Amino acid sequence: MANGDMSVEQVRMLADLVGISIDETELPEVANRFASLMQELDRLRDMDLEGVEPVTIFPDADGG
Repeated sequence: MANGDMSVEQVRMLADLVGISIDETELPEVANRFASLMQELDRLRDMDLEGVEPVTIFPDADGG
């Protein structure tokens, strides 16, 4: 997977591995969206987050 590209065949194989059914006609769009997601994740990886405190997105059962 070079430069965030995700081939239709790779998406098909990943879907099979995790047991997700994707219609053949939708595979190109799924591959495109997956590649876009991976590019955004790469941007996050490149950010300097030194000293940034984590934020709780999902509260505990007690609301904290």
